[in-house]
Amino acid sequence: MKKFSIIIPTRNEGEGIERIIRSVMRYSDDIIVVDGHSKDKTKEIAHKLGAKFYLDHGLGKGDAMKVGMQKAKYDILIYFDADGSHDEKDISKIASLLLSKKADFVMGSRRTGGSFDVSMSFQGIIRSAGCDLLVMLINHKFQTKLTDVLYSFRGTRKDIFRSLQLKDNGFGIEQEMVVSCLKKGFLVSEIPSREKARGWGESKLSTISGVKFLWNILLEYIK
Repeated sequence: MKKFSIIIPTRNEGEGIERIIRSVMRYSDDIIVVDGHSKDKTKEIAHKLGAKFYLDHGLGKGDAMKVGMQKAKYDILIYFDADGSHDEKDISKIASLLLSKKADFVMGSRRTGGSFDVSMSFQGIIRSAGCDLLVMLINHKFQTKLTDVLYSFRGTRKDIFRSLQLKDNGFGIEQEMVVSCLKKGFLVSEIPSREKARGWGESKLSTISGVKFLWNILLEYIK
């Protein structure tokens, strides 16, 4: 079994967390659930399956990702969502690039993976438009050829994560990670990965968060 940690941020994902944990157990012996104070049975299910369980500080997904990094047993970190949208078969591809040190930060790309699963909700439209805008701006600014910089299926090393000194505690951490890595000269890579439709529950990205997300994109570009 490869030596990397799988970190799963959760908030009220009791409906599907058992399926998620079981799907990733074959890849790592260090499964970490970082929970945003769920009102359901997420904690009990995680404990039953032998996953580590920690609470974040109630600040958002970015907060959960930071807590997961601190609690991880291994140096390699893989972030995996609890909504059933990520393909666990791609975990090894991300981990392999990091373990071989062929990349410092690896993201799944829905563009090259043949999907970009976005609902017709306002939040979905905002996120899709925001991703396209951010890809264009980042590629122009850093002379890169990235295709999808906001897919939450990603991995890096502890030392890289710490060095980024990430400030955002919400969903904005996803674009902050990419921009910060490029600013510091770290090697950023992508793998093709198909996003599946959310298996259960509702998106935690609110309309206000979506608008803030686009604003942060523009701020990052002009810095």
